[in-house]
Amino acid sequence: MIDFIFLGDSLTFGYGVKPKDNWVHKLSEYLKLNILNKGVNGNTTTDMLFRFYEDVVSNSPKSLFIMGGTNDLLSNRPVSKIIENMEVMIKEAFAKNIKVIIGIPPVIDSAMAQALFMPSLTYDYCHKNLEVLRMELINLCNSYNLKYIDFYEASNSNLGNNILMDGIHFNPKGQDILFNKAKEVFILI
Repeated sequence: MIDFIFLGDSLTFGYGVKPKDNWVHKLSEYLKLNILNKGVNGNTTTDMLFRFYEDVVSNSPKSLFIMGGTNDLLSNRPVSKIIENMEVMIKEAFAKNIKVIIGIPPVIDSAMAQALFMPSLTYDYCHKNLEVLRMELINLCNSYNLKYIDFYEASNSNLGNNILMDGIHFNPKGQDILFNKAKEVFILI
């Protein structure tokens, strides 16, 4: 039986770090739970919705963690579309009696991403709207009485501490920050 599925993008997958350094793997080891990491690099919330049945429902987990939206914003999509997709996934999970925890996506460093990840015209749009997304996700969680992990706050307060490898993805030090923030919420479940 699968205790938890982690549905998300490269921030959940652990892009750029060894699997043992990924925050989801560390959480699995710490909690001694059977966790399936279904983070897929480059995924938007629409992509997650398309693979929801195969990756979540067909595995019958007890609980589900969902985090997405950064790639939507990097694709110039509106926050409202992200919230709409997240709400559909929450309702789908509830229909299958799956408990849900939401991850609030972390901040990005636009200048660093431009220099080290790839040139893009949407980094500033993404950076600005991640804060808007944070507030909308908190409202969504409150309306469904869901727990959430505020990676935005955790990363924003540590941004000057060399936690990103390319302006978007976390290095091992950053993965530790994500792990510790997640641990705070998961030990209360």
